[in-house]
Amino acid sequence: MLRNPNPHLPLWLGVLMFRIIILLILICINTMLIVLILGKILMRVVIINVK
Repeated sequence: MLRNPNPHLPLWLGVLMFRIIILLILICINTMLIVLILGKILMRVVIINVK
């Protein structure tokens, strides 16, 4: 008996992996945007303080 007793299991695992990968990509994009925004704010603060 080499047949899979639960044919839906691989599909659910694939969907779960797909969702996890999408979440990781979104988290990476959000982190990059936050870092860029904080960098701009810090640059402005430093420039204002220097003057």
